[in-house]
Amino acid sequence: MTTPRCIASLAIALLLAAGASASPILPNMNLSGSVHDNEDHAGVDGSNSDLSLASFFLTTLSSQANPSLFLNTNFAGADFSGATLRNGNYTGANFTGATFSGAQMRDANYTNAIFDGAALDGQVRGGNFSGASFLGADLTGATNWNLASWTGALFDASTVFAAGFDPLAEGMTFVSEPRAGMLLALGLLGLGVFGRRRAS
Repeated sequence: MTTPRCIASLAIALLLAAGASASPILPNMNLSGSVHDNEDHAGVDGSNSDLSLASFFLTTLSSQANPSLFLNTNFAGADFSGATLRNGNYTGANFTGATFSGAQMRDANYTNAIFDGAALDGQVRGGNFSGASFLGADLTGATNWNLASWTGALFDASTVFAAGFDPLAEGMTFVSEPRAGMLLALGLLGLGVFGRRRAS
């Protein structure tokens, strides 16, 4: 066996071993900060679990042949660099501040998911992002965004889009910083109540 073939065989064996010894992901688990690099979790149900700040470098979370279920799962701050999320169901999942560098996010359901402050830099073709939130998100690296569904997804003035991406034409909804407006309203209400008390 030649050296390059030997190295390739060793690399494949290591990847298979990593997949075989994958740490389990089940519903309602607290796995915050856990590391799942190079693991294969296709077909799992990790719904309602806490996977915030977890690492999924080159991980297969879902596949075309074996889709996974991650309903309302917390992925806040997770790293999905090079990961495959294809065909999974991530309805209501929280991806706040997550990184998707080179990720395969295609053909998956992200309905009502939260991507606030996240960086989408990967393949999103066929993805359903209907009703999802992208406040302050960076979508400049989203590939084939025009072949995904964005109906009712939220964006604000700090959301950054890929060249040619017209969010309103794609059916997205602009949000004019409701949090700041709410804080201002509460502040004014507080001043009014405080002023009335002092006057009485």
